[in-house]
Amino acid sequence: MEAVGTLPNASGNGSHTGSPPHSPAATGLILLAVLAVLLATLVGNVLVVAAISTSRALRAPQNLFLVSLASADILVAILILPFSLANEVMGYWYFGSLWCSLYLALDVLLCTASIGHLCAISLDRYWAVTRAARLNLRRSPGRVKGMIGAVWAAATLVALPPLFKARPRARECELSDETWYVLASCVASFFAPCLVMVTVYCRIYRVTTRRSAAILAARRGSAPRPGEA
Repeated sequence: MEAVGTLPNASGNGSHTGSPPHSPAATGLILLAVLAVLLATLVGNVLVVAAISTSRALRAPQNLFLVSLASADILVAILILPFSLANEVMGYWYFGSLWCSLYLALDVLLCTASIGHLCAISLDRYWAVTRAARLNLRRSPGRVKGMIGAVWAAATLVALPPLFKARPRARECELSDETWYVLASCVASFFAPCLVMVTVYCRIYRVTTRRSAAILAARRGSAPRPGEA
């Protein structure tokens, strides 16, 4: 790790005066807000993991998605948020070029994994609605773990370029701004999973609406009419 004293006096926001980027009041508000989010993220997700791990009623295979998603969010709270907060408050990157590359890669990895888990959960919900009988037979812990592994593998592929394309400069830590990577990472990490989720949940809504209408019509048809014996 590079010693901070050897770095030029330049801040990450472009200022060369070395002065803090925010006023004391703004810094205090930022600290309170981010620390509140960090604490809520840690406590909430640890409780999710603990509940699923200790309750037999919650040990269904599909809840492994929630355990893996909560684990990714816990790692974000531990490995990403504190350093992002320090960088924002101090106005420059303090932690050296090696951790900068790892930090950026982990940031992309964990955020991509989180939205990938949401995408996998939406697909699992869709199959549960449309193929309930077959899914109950095939939904084994091994199958769910395979889907989780695929999510983490895809997230890792998206996160590898920051290890080699990061631009750790003096007191700055930024992702590569090469057009191909910006477009590819945005599509893989956000737009494609969001498109899948929106499409899947729209189909779930259509299926459940049709089934509800069919059930309501069947009940009306089987209800005794006035005057019938």
